[in-house]
Amino acid sequence: MQETLRNTLKKILTAIVRTLLRNGMSYGEFDQIARKCFVDVAFNYFAPEKKKQTVSNVAILTGLNRKEVKKMHELDTDQSEADGKQYNRVVRVLGGWINDPRFLRKDGNPRDLDYEGEDSFSDLVKQYSGDMPVAAMQKVLSNSANIRFTDDNKVRLLNHAYLPSDDPVEKLTILGTDASQLIETIDFNLTAPEEGLRFQRKASNPQVSAESIPEIKQFLQRKGQAFLEEVDLYLTQHESSKDPKVELSVSVFYHESDGENQEVEK
Repeated sequence: MQETLRNTLKKILTAIVRTLLRNGMSYGEFDQIARKCFVDVAFNYFAPEKKKQTVSNVAILTGLNRKEVKKMHELDTDQSEADGKQYNRVVRVLGGWINDPRFLRKDGNPRDLDYEGEDSFSDLVKQYSGDMPVAAMQKVLSNSANIRFTDDNKVRLLNHAYLPSDDPVEKLTILGTDASQLIETIDFNLTAPEEGLRFQRKASNPQVSAESIPEIKQFLQRKGQAFLEEVDLYLTQHESSKDPKVELSVSVFYHESDGENQEVEK
């Protein structure tokens, strides 16, 4: 069991460390974040039943000394929640533009929107982005090539899918959000009863012709985008202003590797 866990961790870290080294993060900084995560998870999820978690219990769980546990518990370094909120807001605005009849033409396609006024771009942002300023949303969507202004000064939707701009901060934020959600889903399914499992499937083939890759990518782009738009509409139909509410995410991703890049198991 422990050997399998170590191998699993090695595979996950190998993918992550490539990103860390490429973006200039040293092992020392990674080590501090790892210790902070161990302490936070121990405090938030592993408290004794019906009791408050203590520094001493966390020290036993994590193997860190009490002084280090206290230090890490009091350290506030997390900006990811704010970054993740912006990503979700952008996706919700695009989803509203694609699905809400107020922002659609008669043929069901997104219409060009006035910047201000009734059923305008400003209305769309205020309806679906929470408290994100309209100008800030406009900048994000312009940088990602999702929108442009027409000659008559209306806002036109160019791409339904949100693809981040060349801003590495935004791309890394999406990495943190999407990768953590996938791992959390797999972790949940490790212990959940059969009837409570979350949907987690993968189609894979180790003998695909390399010459077919461009065609396959186009196929998946069409089918994947259509599927996600259908899911987005379905989830929108089940929104509620009443509590309790939960946040749901469905992801589709494409991965390829060749024999030279696959790690040899030892």
